[in-house]
Amino acid sequence: MSQLLNELDSLTETQEHVTASKAERVVEGRAVSLMSRRNFFNSISAVGSLAAGGVLIGCSDSPSPVTTPPTTTPTPTTTPTPTAAPPSVFDVLNFALNLEYLEATFYLYVTTGSGLSTADMGSNPGTVTGGAKVTFTNSVVSSAAAQIAIHEREHVEFLRATILAAGGTPVSMPNLNLTAMGAVTSDATFLALARQFEGVGISAYAGGAQYLTSNTAALTYAAQILHTESQHESFLRQLCISLGVTSPAADSQDIPPTATAVFNTSATTGLYPVRTTSQVLQIVYGAAGKTGVTLGGFFPNGLNGNIKST
Repeated sequence: MSQLLNELDSLTETQEHVTASKAERVVEGRAVSLMSRRNFFNSISAVGSLAAGGVLIGCSDSPSPVTTPPTTTPTPTTTPTPTAAPPSVFDVLNFALNLEYLEATFYLYVTTGSGLSTADMGSNPGTVTGGAKVTFTNSVVSSAAAQIAIHEREHVEFLRATILAAGGTPVSMPNLNLTAMGAVTSDATFLALARQFEGVGISAYAGGAQYLTSNTAALTYAAQILHTESQHESFLRQLCISLGVTSPAADSQDIPPTATAVFNTSATTGLYPVRTTSQVLQIVYGAAGKTGVTLGGFFPNGLNGNIKST
């Protein structure tokens, strides 16, 4: 305020150079500036109050006099639960890599009797329980299994290379239990489980796509893998139907293959199921309907990486 008065005195002493109208504009401008500063600091004060004590309702500039102490206990304020940050692109790709480790290992064992090479398992791989070569009786089933095994191994290699090229660290293969749903020893038991694996994998890529939109290349790669897995599941469904093999539903969203349900799509929208990471893990952990589970089923010690809980 003293600065404002000094400027007014200066204007008076040099009246021959400054007109009265200009002085009025200076006064008006300073007043507006002071009012703007007051509003600015009042806003900061209000924000600070909200951050410290929650929203204040019914407050005025002049506090009402208090004549008697309050007779009721104030309602305690609650702090909102912070929203969890979405998974990063690397988190999603490593989640997919865990699932590809399982699929590749499964297909390689049933077709060759051994799993991934040391180079494809990472620096600190887990162990594999169960798994053995299957003596297929149907040449078409045998051929399909061998070709899918190659694709799944290539998906592991591709995801590992993609994560490394982008500056991330691909997780190593976790411990796997290939007999979590029983031993695979025949064409029928292979088809029943393989069809489920492919269906769950497709829905996992569809569910993770929303977290890859910041990286066009990663999103495109995920879409390409999803399409390959869709071809796998479609053919496996046809084999189940033609050979009379029952492949049970993996969960309530899954539609087992039958003559009247050739495709795994919604009867009302024609769309394929989309699963969250929790829904995917409930299937592979054998923990249907349970949240907070971090291991079990095909992953006896859980997944590697940041996404590991249902």
